[in-house]
Amino acid sequence: MKNKFRRSIGTNILIYFCAAVLFILILFPFYWIICTSFKETLDIYVIPPEFFPKKFDFTNYVLAFTKYKVPVFFINSLKVTVATVFFTTLIGSLAAFSLTRMHFLGSKTLRKFLGITQMFPVVVLLVPLFIMCSKLKMYNKLPSLILPYVALQLPVSIILQSGYYKDVPLALEEAAKLDGCNTFQLFGKIFLPLVTPGIVATGVYTFIQVWQEFLLASSLITKKAMFTLTVGLTTFKGDEMTDWGALMATSVIIAIPALVLFNLSQEFFINKVAGSVKE
Repeated sequence: MKNKFRRSIGTNILIYFCAAVLFILILFPFYWIICTSFKETLDIYVIPPEFFPKKFDFTNYVLAFTKYKVPVFFINSLKVTVATVFFTTLIGSLAAFSLTRMHFLGSKTLRKFLGITQMFPVVVLLVPLFIMCSKLKMYNKLPSLILPYVALQLPVSIILQSGYYKDVPLALEEAAKLDGCNTFQLFGKIFLPLVTPGIVATGVYTFIQVWQEFLLASSLITKKAMFTLTVGLTTFKGDEMTDWGALMATSVIIAIPALVLFNLSQEFFINKVAGSVKE
């Protein structure tokens, strides 16, 4: 009995130790980014490095907004991301409803095809997308990012939302049809309110994926005025040195919208669940 007790204590200590190490390894880069963003330039290059700023200096944030045109990059990212989220969730919701509740010829094959599309890496599409944007005279314009993003995120959006549409009871659908609901009324008045959590979850996922995307944005946009935030980070590297302080400050700015949206979506889901329990 004592041996089992000792083993369980030893196992728990080992588990907690590994969890603590993993926690530190994951969080330390984020801490270092935030810490460096508040340091003065000379303090960043101090050896050994200082793990806490001597004083909170906002100079790097001021430089990011004035010298490096971060507001322009931020607006570009916001335009691209919001447009992508809107079209992806809208088209994805309609497509998920059609594939799961309107059984037509080839619907099963189409659902399988959506899964297959996720097997190909994005880098394979770079050359075709570049040629297409050049011929359509969309190169160095924000639509050259929005359209590929929508095309790439749409299969995921449909797959994610399909699960929510499948969970709606068939009896509810049949009762609505008996009451005289047509397809559009069925979608708007019956299904849409029930699958709202799925639409929100898909929107948040799409927002995060597009907001932090770099590969396509750096390949299809080379004009500085059209840079998104992630591509804008490359402007902090000079011929002789990199402005690490302003770069880290911009990295913090990039992370804030995603964190805020994630927390708001959590509150939405909690309120939704609480409301369902009360009902």
